[in-house]
Amino acid sequence: MLLKIFQLCFWVGVLFTIASFVLGQLLDLKKLDADFDTDSGIAGGGKGDTIISPFKPVLIAAFITVFGGVGIIGLEYLGYAALITLVMAFSSAFLISFLMYRLLIVPLYKAQSTSAVSQKELIGLPAVVQLDIRSNSFGRITYNVNDSTYSAPAKSMDSEEILKGNKVAIVDIDKNVFLVTRM
Repeated sequence: MLLKIFQLCFWVGVLFTIASFVLGQLLDLKKLDADFDTDSGIAGGGKGDTIISPFKPVLIAAFITVFGGVGIIGLEYLGYAALITLVMAFSSAFLISFLMYRLLIVPLYKAQSTSAVSQKELIGLPAVVQLDIRSNSFGRITYNVNDSTYSAPAKSMDSEEILKGNKVAIVDIDKNVFLVTRM
């Protein structure tokens, strides 16, 4: 009976991992955590008190998969008693999930939150025209934030022509189109 539970956990974990990956890639699904910000997966109101949820689908899948896999190995191949196998499976699953959380999830979220910049913070930044901006048509600019260079579609705020290589200032952002003026 216990072997069947371990096998079920293992295969549910494997299928959940595969389904999460495929659906996440195909549908670009965001975080599935309840009670957390759906865009960032982070809870907490002010600066410095962010809490990153340990109940991520990838961690749940890892726990279930490791629990089932170690349980199968303990009962089937090593011949351990049921209680020892349960303790070993739970301990292994908890350890792997904890290590994934501390060594992968937390560092990735911290890196993501430090590099994210709101569009309001981009207003006033200098940029360089990379593709000519004609009077009422789009061009392309590049700008630097946190030692990274970004590119964006741009339009002249004054409907004037701004040629490639000219320096401009970002005046506004409307529907992800950067409105610029010549510097």
